[in-house]
Amino acid sequence: CPSAPEQNTTCTTMLRAAAHRSLPLFLPAAAAACTAASASAYGSPSLSPDGQLRISRYNTTSCCEAHGTAATTGSIKSTIRNVTSTTSTGSSSVAATSASGGTPILLRRRMTSIGRFSMKSETKENPSIPTFFIALSGKPSRKGDGNIDRTTSTCGSCRGMSSGEFESTWMKSEMPSRHPRFHSRVSSQDDRFFEYETEATTTSSTTEEVSDDDNLATSTSENPKAELHKHVTDTVHPASYRTDLRMRIERLLTEPLDLTDKLWEVYVSSGELGASGAISRLKADHRKVDMDIDTEESLLLFRSHHTLADGVSLISALGDLVDEANEIRDAIKAELSRRKQKSRERSFLKRMLHSISKLMWFFIGSIRSILYQVYLLWTTPRNPFEEALGIGVSTTNKPTGRSVSWCDAAPLDEVKAVARSVGPKVTVNDIFVCCVSAAVTRQLEEHRERAAVVREATTGMTEETDTVHPSKSHINVVVPVHLMGGTILPGKGIGNNIGAFVAQVPAHMVAESTAPATDRLRSVHSSLTTVKKSPAPILSYLVARFASDYLPEGLAKRMFRNANANAAVAISNARGWEKKVHINGRTVESTHGFLPLPPGLPCGVVVQSYAGVVSLSVTAEKWAVPDADRFLGWILDEYRQLCEECHSK
Repeated sequence: CPSAPEQNTTCTTMLRAAAHRSLPLFLPAAAAACTAASASAYGSPSLSPDGQLRISRYNTTSCCEAHGTAATTGSIKSTIRNVTSTTSTGSSSVAATSASGGTPILLRRRMTSIGRFSMKSETKENPSIPTFFIALSGKPSRKGDGNIDRTTSTCGSCRGMSSGEFESTWMKSEMPSRHPRFHSRVSSQDDRFFEYETEATTTSSTTEEVSDDDNLATSTSENPKAELHKHVTDTVHPASYRTDLRMRIERLLTEPLDLTDKLWEVYVSSGELGASGAISRLKADHRKVDMDIDTEESLLLFRSHHTLADGVSLISALGDLVDEANEIRDAIKAELSRRKQKSRERSFLKRMLHSISKLMWFFIGSIRSILYQVYLLWTTPRNPFEEALGIGVSTTNKPTGRSVSWCDAAPLDEVKAVARSVGPKVTVNDIFVCCVSAAVTRQLEEHRERAAVVREATTGMTEETDTVHPSKSHINVVVPVHLMGGTILPGKGIGNNIGAFVAQVPAHMVAESTAPATDRLRSVHSSLTTVKKSPAPILSYLVARFASDYLPEGLAKRMFRNANANAAVAISNARGWEKKVHINGRTVESTHGFLPLPPGLPCGVVVQSYAGVVSLSVTAEKWAVPDADRFLGWILDEYRQLCEECHSK
């Protein structure tokens, strides 16, 4: 190490950090600082072609005694504590550092296995990019002097939100320190790691320890550089009702992100309330009646890669951005305290028996889940959409791109009332799995009829539709499950905590439309109940981690495609905030998320609740669902039939 005390501190700290975890340091500057003389005495640093400094051995004590005073040694030890506290879990490493406290530090952290798996399993046609929008109304909050707070705003005269206002709100909510992964990127040197630069700060003696790879927490002296200009962009507000916004969403779902530059982005725009279709015209008209509500609409159109987080975790993390963030965090803490207290009330024997039963449940349930998955693959050798279109549309002329739609479906209390009237254990998710399966069946029937017409036109032979492609009595559906209950626990950062299970549910044929919708719902509920109680979501999460860490990319993609068991649709249930929330004083009127379609899964539906309203969004391959608005209408038709039957009882 060089003789200058401040350089000695830096060099020794880096040597210690490298040897502590045996991790390469991304330190081209440090390589230049280490002289040949010091290398012969304290180790042999070598700069690899990718710019990484590798050290074969070191002697920290001798280095400190030879080149530093007692004060310098104390500074070294303090710096070492700060550095090694973030490396103690084995998932992060120091990339660059400076004892002066004024130079940014480049930190690297191992990516989550599920995030890595999303990179391995995606294809060019099916990127893993969840997309969603948040629509707001009203004016921003005001300062004490009564002036509208438009700090750093690029549009001082506009009433809607701008990128400047969003950036100001982001920083005031301390998002970089709460969720540093938002400001990370995939390392260009090794795509198994995230990396991010810290702000230039003074030294600090306090450090927050990282306990797992789904929490990218960092010390108060190592806040990541926000660089929000890379992520936030002002854009023109959608002009044509729903059409313009739909085209933007369809493009963002399929356009790749440069993950070595950023993991997410948001487009900010504002215009007349209800003009874009993010807020329905009916809802906008009701809001305009209230003279206290500004008639301006603000739209935040987000998209992010799955390496950053799953969609549910992402929405939950953005809860720290809303004005009611403290109330939400307090409610989560209160619920956790209640559950812990309930657990403490159990005797030791009961807790032991409970743990044993959980182990037995996981062991036996895992075997049953694997056998059930094999059964699904055996009974569904082809995706039903591909099978129905096998004659009508060839692989060379299938329409490309996405087809999306969204709407507010019904009040949450009404949906719960329908569920209770059908059965005490029927859930909101059961209802919409039933409705979506009915819509899928109608779409498949339409494709089969088209295939029969095409066959007749090309061969001159007239055959019944079922002769061309026999209809199926069941279809497979994928149901994603958030393993943390749809929330981010206090002190945790965003991550990928998602599993899934596949279930075979009845396909409701058009010829059977006279059958009561409630009977169809009971049949779907019965099909889902057994799988819901299995450890399949946990097992799928563990298998994905294994595939990410140990399997080649090609094999991981094949495994992911087979894991869907040729399902026709994925149905995700996301629980939103129970009451309306605000961002910088503006009311969040609606939020809709759109599933990224993995390879082999042609359709996805998100069932989301917010402020007492259930909303639906559809994402589909255009070759499978050419008109998502029509498909969404079929879902609502089945729901209305359920309501009518329940109200008539």
